[in-house]
Amino acid sequence: MPHRDIDLIYQNTSGVEASQFEAGHETLKDYVDFVWKIAQGDEGGFDYDYPESSVNLPLDGDFRSSLLRKIKEKKNSGLKYIVVIGIGGSNLGTMALYRALRGRLDVFLHEKDPKIIFVDTVSPPLINQVIQFLNREVNGLEEIIVNVISKSGETTETVANFEVVYDVLKKRFGDKINERLVFTTDKGSKLWDVAEEKGLDLIEIPKNIGGRYSVMSAVGLFPLGLANFDIELFLDGAAEMTKRCTEKDVYKNPAIISAVITHLHYTNGLNIYNSFYFNPELKSLGRWYSQMMAESVAKEYDMDNQKVNIGITPIISIGSTDLHSTATLFLSGPRNKFTQFVHAAQKEGSPQVPSELFMPDLVPDIKGKSIADIMSAICYGVKIAYLKNGLPYSEIVMHEISEDSLGQYLQLKMIETMYLARLLRVNAFDQPKVEDYKREIREILKKL
Repeated sequence: MPHRDIDLIYQNTSGVEASQFEAGHETLKDYVDFVWKIAQGDEGGFDYDYPESSVNLPLDGDFRSSLLRKIKEKKNSGLKYIVVIGIGGSNLGTMALYRALRGRLDVFLHEKDPKIIFVDTVSPPLINQVIQFLNREVNGLEEIIVNVISKSGETTETVANFEVVYDVLKKRFGDKINERLVFTTDKGSKLWDVAEEKGLDLIEIPKNIGGRYSVMSAVGLFPLGLANFDIELFLDGAAEMTKRCTEKDVYKNPAIISAVITHLHYTNGLNIYNSFYFNPELKSLGRWYSQMMAESVAKEYDMDNQKVNIGITPIISIGSTDLHSTATLFLSGPRNKFTQFVHAAQKEGSPQVPSELFMPDLVPDIKGKSIADIMSAICYGVKIAYLKNGLPYSEIVMHEISEDSLGQYLQLKMIETMYLARLLRVNAFDQPKVEDYKREIREILKKL
């Protein structure tokens, strides 16, 4: 499938004037140039010295080659299940891409492709189901790979879940199960050191790339590659978007445009950001982006160490499902939300409503229409309602849901978030308050 750019549509809908885009661009100009220089690399290749270095991953041929080799090394013809044990940035991006492309009926419609099982939290029902599954469905070592992902190497939920999974598999297969373990973590983390000491398989996460920015690293792409996705297309789409998002011309740079829109509306009191997906299979993209925005932008102190308690609250809506529950809130409720619609037309191969209806008097105008056309009509109707009610929005059009378009989307949102944080004058890459609850958890566990 040829590459097709995803489009950002905002003219006449975002409520932002040309002069405001140009002012935002002026503020960001030096930072955009800095990100552009990182993405150029040098004669020796790409380095990962900066937290923005996630922009390098899709462009780095050495990284791409080493990842493809690792996938080829670990993949085998009998592989059926990849158990991904991770949480937050170690899990959400992988899950978003997997569910977007495999859909709700994955287990029934993709029988020949390995399945990814996400073990992301310490829920007793979930872990009991995983234990039952491992005991009943895994019949040999060749059928399973366990990929443990933790940037710090000390994530409570991840370590606890791994120990449970490992105990089940060791009782069944003995020490041989160690050959089917892969640990993705920072080099030099406690997890890295322990795994290295035990002679286990390791994949490095570049140290300066934070978890929520790591989906285009081995964190996201290694398990997806094992599951027969074309990771080169993810990287190709992200590489094209990196070039667009480091453009000097503000009107050719969707990341600047989108960041400026969000920033201006936030300063005008719209502190809730609604990602409204008109394809239900994209719902998990919203969960990934919710972490991206919340952790990157919500901060107690700004870059001048002034106390600001700043933050934008991300929410997720699904069309057309949520229109039947929350449309009144969006159209009639508080004017504190900015919406970005995301829609992939998916016209190719779309099923069609029959020309002869069994119940022709109920909704006669659906006769002969494709399902894609009906969803497009719903999406278009919602946008008209927003305009008539004076509600600002922007829109991302994907054309189709594919590895390429999803790679573009994730890279756009990551770079856009860097620019938005810069406009808000906060650090997009730290999350100091996250340690507060983790510290309390460790103290409670000591006392149990």
